[in-house]
Amino acid sequence: IDKAAELNENVAKKLASKKDSKKVAAAMKEREQTLANLKINVRVSDDGKDMKEATIKDVQGGAKQHMIIVAGERGAIRDALFAANLLQMDFAVRDVLIVPYELATDTEKATRPSGGFGQRPTWESAPYVADPTGDLEGWSEYINEELSDAIEQNGESVKKDGIAIVVKNTGSVIRRGVGKVPWRDMVEELEEKKKDDVEMADLRFLTPDS
Repeated sequence: IDKAAELNENVAKKLASKKDSKKVAAAMKEREQTLANLKINVRVSDDGKDMKEATIKDVQGGAKQHMIIVAGERGAIRDALFAANLLQMDFAVRDVLIVPYELATDTEKATRPSGGFGQRPTWESAPYVADPTGDLEGWSEYINEELSDAIEQNGESVKKDGIAIVVKNTGSVIRRGVGKVPWRDMVEELEEKKKDDVEMADLRFLTPDS
């Protein structure tokens, strides 16, 4: 009887786990739809000065652009974009946009240099870098949901380390990770040249169905 009870308990746990997995998968799909309706400013000139506002779904549907969102504190964003600048031709040839989202208050962002001698560095205004715009509250809610998942599994340090969300041009999130972004591997994965062996950290939330 004890063995039967134990078996029933294990089966119940497995069924509950499957239900939870389905709920997580449904929540992830809903989150992808939210992201698709958010807007970004895309640079349409080589010098990065001319911008065009569009929803992510329009950019991905029309221009077939893949996208990698990097969110974190100033240092994490700076390091990620600086490293990406070394591979800038790869982003241009393979239609990959990088969307940096800095975790800072509006006041902090407003005090940043925007022109003159203190203008933004080239790696922040490169043609492959797109800025969040439009419904900034919606952007904040989306990023906070992603951060919440990462923090739950890895602690508050993810804000400093930064998170990356890799979005294929179909609108599907194919990978999530924390820490230093392996840009070349991420780009190759978007091109389906690499599959399951790319890791940014020992995360359980690297893929939506993990």
